[in-house]
Formats: sequence, structure tokens, C-alpha cells
Amino acid sequence: MRIVHISDIHFGEEIVKGKVEKAVKQINELEPDLVIVTGDLTCWGIHAEFREAYDALSNIKSDIMVIPGNHDARNSGDVFFELYFGKPKKYINMDSFVIVAVNSTQPDRDEGYIGHDQREWMEKKFKKNKINILTLHHHIVPIPYTGRERNVLIDAGEIVETLVRKGVALVLAGHRHMPYSIKLMRTHIVHAGTLGSFKVLAMPDNNYNIIDIDEEYVNLKLRFIDLGEVEIGRYKIKPEAPESIEMYHKIQKPKRILFLSRKNECRTHIAEALFNKLAPKNMLALSAGVEPAENVNKLAIEVLKELGIRADNRRTRKILKDEMRIYDYVISFDPDIEADEYWNIEFPKNMQECRLVRNILQKKIKELISKIVRGMLK
Repeated sequence: MRIVHISDIHFGEEIVKGKVEKAVKQINELEPDLVIVTGDLTCWGIHAEFREAYDALSNIKSDIMVIPGNHDARNSGDVFFELYFGKPKKYINMDSFVIVAVNSTQPDRDEGYIGHDQREWMEKKFKKNKINILTLHHHIVPIPYTGRERNVLIDAGEIVETLVRKGVALVLAGHRHMPYSIKLMRTHIVHAGTLGSFKVLAMPDNNYNIIDIDEEYVNLKLRFIDLGEVEIGRYKIKPEAPESIEMYHKIQKPKRILFLSRKNECRTHIAEALFNKLAPKNMLALSAGVEPAENVNKLAIEVLKELGIRADNRRTRKILKDEMRIYDYVISFDPDIEADEYWNIEFPKNMQECRLVRNILQKKIKELISKIVRGMLK
């Protein structure tokens, strides 16, 4: 598949007369399968600039995918962008390739941001057995020689992790007017320079990228509109995510533990308090009952006070069956209640028995924490 990647045209006061027309003619001669425009079609996001961009890009004979840049999000430009170029995020699913285009702009702000909802949408669109390509306007990693290293995505860290975990082969971006490519883990990040603006950074001419990609390689060329093209490089595609990323996720994921009984009046409260006193910071235990008693047993309150754990404010809690799904591990104190593990510990009848229950629970909870930690580190 051949992709022509253009960006940062800046119709309006920055446009260099004749450059876009020449580029369109060259692109048509290249006969790409797809032209991707990674934003900043305009200077100020006003209607007249969008109309110019639409008229010029309509002369491209190939299929075209256009996303907005921060300049296009100025002055309610998002309304005009949708009028001429459709929704700001897009998705193409082909035989061997998936192309996901996200909107990294914020109204009247230069900083880029993808956000949680759009990131979830993006992750669902990537396919495991295909070559995944992400396009956006803002750069994910800083680009050298572009002045202050500013306006990287606010949530760049989360996006980088998504790229690695999902095995994204190629990222196409723009924004800084500087053509540049870099390999980040197994992802090739390619930036386009400016196609039409007089603000050409550290380059001899306005330019765009020509990308030939198959199931094994990405071949990248940089085309100067008036000076010819340069072979940048040929890169091997290795979309498999490194195991280290999944390991970090496994370790950092919070664990929820539920101590469950019928009445939730004594043993489960002691277990909850002891677990939260002894457990690592990313673990939390709660206790609940299927048919909870009205109040917490006074023996439980007193035996916790002896350990310096305040328990006067403890209340019984009822749990519904559907609510149990959120817990990573459920321990029952009654054999007829379904759980991951059953602890056969008798209900205490007096303070001496309650202290004994506390000591047994303390030992079992330490063993449980070790078991959970070992599972995280495997």
C-alpha cells in the first residue's frame, strides 16, 4: 500500500502561492492508495480558509483521510472542518491494514489531548492480526531542532503505552513543520513537514512523505515539492508488544479483596481491618454480608481496638451478587456462600475466642497477601 502523508498546509496568510497546486499534481502522478492529511489545513480556522483547503484537496484523485490540527480548532473551526471533511476521528479497516485517525485538538488551544474516551475507542479499533496505523496531528515524542519542545500531547505517556501494547506499526503526525522519523520500541513514528506554509523549519523546501508499506516493511521517502525526493529509510515491522509492558500492568493493577459472610458482623470485619493494615498500597479489602446483621458485633470492635485500629464507626454492609464481579478475590466464612476460597473459622462466643480468631486471621491474611503478590510477579 502506498500512502502520501501531508500536513500543515495553512491556507490563509501563511500559504506559499503555487506550492499546494504543484504538490497535488505530483501526488496524482504517484497514484497512492490513500492520502492522509494530519491537520492544520488553515491558519485561523475560519470558513474562507477551509473552503480554500477543500477546493484544493478536491483535486486529489486518490482516497483521502483528513483530520484537524490545533489551528483548525480555532474560532469554532471544528464546525467548518466537519462541514467539509467530516468527523474529526476516522477509521479504515482493510484486508491487511487498520488505520485509526484520532482528534488530538482542543478548541482554541495549542496543546494536544486524546483523552480517556477516545483512547478507549482507538484501542478497540486496532486489530491483533493486522498492520495497525495511527494518525493524529500533535507529535507524541519531542522533535529536535524545532525550538522549544512544546505542545507534545498532554497524555503522551498513555498514548505511547497504547502503541506498544497494541503493537501499532506506524504513527503519522504533523504539527511542528519538521519532517522527522523515529523508532519507539516497535513503533515507527513519522512526522510530516509543512506542505504549504512559509514557516519551513530547517528544510530547503516545502515537503511531504511518501510511504510504501507491506506486511513486513515500511519504506519512507521525503519529497520536496521543487527539489525532488530523498530516500529516508526502510524499516522492518515488528508489531509484537514486549512482555515488560504487560508485566508492569499486572503489577500496578489494584487488587480488590472481599471478605464475605452471611451476617457481616464479626469475622469479616476483623479480616477487612487486618488486611488493610498489612497489605501493599495497591490492595484494598472490604467486607459484606448476604443478609447483614443490624450492627457490628462488639467483640470485633474491642479486639481491633487492642491493635490500635479504630472500629467504632464500622457498619455492616449488604452485597448483591452482581457487585461481586469487581473483586479480584472473594473469601467466604460460610460454606454455602460461593467464593474463591472458604475459611473455616468458627464464630467467636467471647473475647478470648475472638482474640484467637484474630490471631488465626492475621496468619491467614499474611499468607493470602503473599499469594496475591506472587501471582502479580509471575
